[in-house]
This record gives sequence, structure tokens and C-alpha cells, in this order.
Amino acid sequence: MKRILPLAAAALLAGCRAHMLETHGDAVKLFDIGQPKAEKGGFIRYLSTGPKSFRTARRADAEKQMRRFCGGEFAVLEEGPRSKFGARAPIPAAALEMDEYWYVAFGCR
Repeated sequence: MKRILPLAAAALLAGCRAHMLETHGDAVKLFDIGQPKAEKGGFIRYLSTGPKSFRTARRADAEKQMRRFCGGEFAVLEEGPRSKFGARAPIPAAALEMDEYWYVAFGCR
């Protein structure tokens, strides 16, 4: 039991962070789609399922990472949901909760 609690806590905390998917400008690209991007910005995602306090914490973490990457102000260019499989689930959330991510494209000001 003493070993399980730290592992469960680590798994819970790992789900509370946003994940930078791609950055461009003056940083390393994680995904290269073959088109150079001169502007500075990128893409970030976070889980949009679970209690509201978790979703709020994940959004705050995403904003913190975008601000840190930009060295200050940033602008959200586009954002929206995607399921783990790359499309919004057609099943109501009450019937089946999937790992749904909120994707944010941002640019630095």
C-alpha cells in the first residue's frame, strides 16, 4: 500500500500538466511538417476531462508554458477539442468519458 500511494499521486499529477506539441520560431520543432514557420509560437494540448478544478489547473499550466516560451505576451490563434483518436467523440460524455484533449495554437506578441 505504501508503494501504491506514491505511484497513484505521480499519475494524478502527470495528468495535471499541459503538453507542448510543436514550437516554431527560435526553438526546436517536435513535429516537422516540411513547411518553415517564421513566426514564433506553437501548439499545446491538455486533457479537458475530469473535475472543473483539474481542467482549470491544466489551462493555467498551458498558459504558463505559452507565456514562458514567448517570454511574455501571447495570443491564442485557434483552439478546440479532439479525442485521443483525433476526432470528437460522437457519444455523449455522460455515457462514456474518453481522454479528450483541448488543443491550442498560439503566437507570440
